[in-house]
Amino acid sequence: MRTAAVALLLLLGACGGAEEPAAKAPATTTATTPPAAAVSTVPATGTPAPQSLSGFRCEKNDDDDWTAKGVLANTSKAKATFQVTVYIGSATGGAERAKTRQVPSVAPGGSVGFMIKKVPAPDDGGTCHVQVLASK
Repeated sequence: MRTAAVALLLLLGACGGAEEPAAKAPATTTATTPPAAAVSTVPATGTPAPQSLSGFRCEKNDDDDWTAKGVLANTSKAKATFQVTVYIGSATGGAERAKTRQVPSVAPGGSVGFMIKKVPAPDDGGTCHVQVLASK
C-alpha cells in the first residue's frame, strides 16, 4: 500500500508547504465567490526512496489536526537529504494541498525520526499518502 501511495504522489507532484492566507474578499453588497486558498509549492528534488521509510503513521488528533511521523534510513554510503511530502484526501489530479518537510544530512547507514504537524486535510479526512525523495 505504501508503494501505491508513493506512486500516486509522484503523479501529483510534490506540492506542499505552509498554506498562505486567503486574500480578503472586497466589501460589496453583491454576492461574490470567495477566492480559493493559495497553495505554496515545493519543487520535487531527489529520487524516489520509498524503501527508506519505516514506521509511518498518519493520524488525526483530538484537536482535529493531522500529524504524520516515521523513520528515514539512509542505506547509501554518503550523507543524504530526504524530502517527505504528505497529502490527505482523494487524489483528483489537480493542485492538492499537502505539506512537505526536508530532513537534511542523514549520516550514511544512519536513521532519523521525523514529524510533520498540521497536515492540511479535507473536513471529511481521507486516505493519507506519502512521498519520500532522497538526494545527496
